[in-house]
Amino acid sequence: MTLAAGWFGPVAPIHAQTTLFWDTNGATAGAGSSPSATWSTSSSDKNWTTSSAGTASTIQWTNGSNAVFSAGTDATGSYTVTVSGTVSAAGITVEEGSPTFSGGIVTLSGTTPQLSVASGSTLTFNSQIAGTSGFTKTGTGTLTLGSTANAYTGTTTVNAGTLLLGASNVIPDASALVIGSGATVDLGWGHSETVASLAGAGTLDIKGGPFTVGDSTSTTFSGVLMDSGGYGSLVKQGTGTLTLSGANTFSGLTTINAGALNLQNSSALGGSTYGNIVASGAALQLQNNISVTEGSFTVSGSGIGSTGAIRNISGNNTLNAALNLNASSTLGSDAGTLTVTGDVNLGSSQTLTATGAGNLNLAGALNGSSGVTVAGTGTLTYSGTSSNSYTGSTLINSGTLQLNKTAGTNAIAGGTVTIGDGVGAANSANLTLLASNQIADYAGLITINSDGRLNINNQQESINTVAGTGTIDLGTSGYLGVGVNSGSSIFGGTIAGTGVLEKLGSGTLTFTSSFNFSGELRLTGGTVILAGISATVGTLHITGNTVLDFGNSTASMLNATNLIVDSGVTLTIINWVSTTDYFYAQNWNGATLGGSGTAPMNQITFSGYSNNSTQWQSFDHQISPVPEPATYGAILLGLALAWVFWQRRDALRVQRSRLAIIQ
Repeated sequence: MTLAAGWFGPVAPIHAQTTLFWDTNGATAGAGSSPSATWSTSSSDKNWTTSSAGTASTIQWTNGSNAVFSAGTDATGSYTVTVSGTVSAAGITVEEGSPTFSGGIVTLSGTTPQLSVASGSTLTFNSQIAGTSGFTKTGTGTLTLGSTANAYTGTTTVNAGTLLLGASNVIPDASALVIGSGATVDLGWGHSETVASLAGAGTLDIKGGPFTVGDSTSTTFSGVLMDSGGYGSLVKQGTGTLTLSGANTFSGLTTINAGALNLQNSSALGGSTYGNIVASGAALQLQNNISVTEGSFTVSGSGIGSTGAIRNISGNNTLNAALNLNASSTLGSDAGTLTVTGDVNLGSSQTLTATGAGNLNLAGALNGSSGVTVAGTGTLTYSGTSSNSYTGSTLINSGTLQLNKTAGTNAIAGGTVTIGDGVGAANSANLTLLASNQIADYAGLITINSDGRLNINNQQESINTVAGTGTIDLGTSGYLGVGVNSGSSIFGGTIAGTGVLEKLGSGTLTFTSSFNFSGELRLTGGTVILAGISATVGTLHITGNTVLDFGNSTASMLNATNLIVDSGVTLTIINWVSTTDYFYAQNWNGATLGGSGTAPMNQITFSGYSNNSTQWQSFDHQISPVPEPATYGAILLGLALAWVFWQRRDALRVQRSRLAIIQ
């Protein structure tokens, strides 16, 4: 017969080995319509010919030759080739019919061995395949790897047709699998398989699976992972990265045990499934502006190099899935924004860490009794309409945590909040409000360290307690109430902006560091203590009965550009020492310079004095009791000295008069 250039033509010219044709009927044309026989190197098994038409005498097999099934055109049915011992072939071509190799070992000896199966034909390997160069499947027919574990090394390449697995684990675990465009690898029903890596643009039908892939090699598969009606699952292992850039349709679980699974298509993980896993040390990566929908992921660990068990590589990507922490875990964003729309269950004994220079947006609810840590230089945002209920600590070591839930919805429900770790530059760690009333009234102490900033950002917020040496930034019109549950606070930082800082509740607010605040300090209740500091405020507004404590050890000064005391309320001043402590008001709404005994002057009471003795002094705008104790003493001393002076002058005049008479 004349060889079809499309099937056998590529084999012989490439390798230039002898080509032998399967022939069981001697010099009669063709191979025999049912040419089952034995393939061996024995002289007793003469089932080969050099004639493509099968018209030459048959000879025994010569190892290293190319094998073609079959001579002539009559072997169109199914038949069995029994392999005896070990035979080696540079390549194998099936031009018609469907042979099954049974028993023995077939070693593929070519440098680039090809297994070519013509359209409509099937080659079934129940013999073991050996060799060191893998093989390339060509031709549009089907190659079936049967029930024998194969021992070849090298890459398994399927460039055309179908590679069907007739049993589990028939591809060596160390073999890379490459599936060309238009080609298919089919695991077969209920079979599992493990390969070193996966690449190509063809179709992988994992059916029930699992299909396990991964060594240290990084590859891209742009084809289709499907499961043809089964529940095929994908397992990623090894330290390399497998990139899935195609639209996949499999419906089973995805488990990432090691290395990275990089998604570059919204359908990369197929249909939505609950119970996907990202194990400790592994990573699920997203890029290419995609939106991936899955039921849930169980997440553990910090990923590869602590860059995130779930990691945004680039672009603005969305993961529509719930996250359940099985251990302390990290979400990372190198660049762009990763949005997670599902709820995040923190559990009871682990921490969620956000890291990277990019942005993370958690749009679902954060639940559990564990905490959250913000690291890196990027921004973590709490958004959405569902309240967060986690009660663990919130640590913002660097970067920014933005609170952007629907106004009035708790973004921080409980636990303490620490802004800054005390080692960064000023304002390098930020808690920023993008909507009002994001922090629960019952939340724990908010500590603003030296590198931290509580950025109210022109929103409205009330908290119970605050501490630290960082910055409270109200913006131009923001409002922060402190002591909403009558908690007591000690704050030694900076107050910035022109908004309103209000002292709420019956607790104590102590300022331990001097500040110059051009906004409004509003006192509604409780006690405000100036612990040896100098405080300048744009407006001091007394809206409720409040105690102002000037401290009892070190001098304090309070200077208000504007003072407003609402009708019917009283400001009581304690621990004030004349000529040591000072209280100034450049403008006092409704007050009269030099006046006393009427409102609003008598609404400020100095401890130990009548409220009617409070005066707004005309010469320096100081507010003090009149007369001040020190001033009163000075007056008495002055009068005493004047009296002594007059007494002495009169005595001198008398003495001079007497001397004049004597003279």
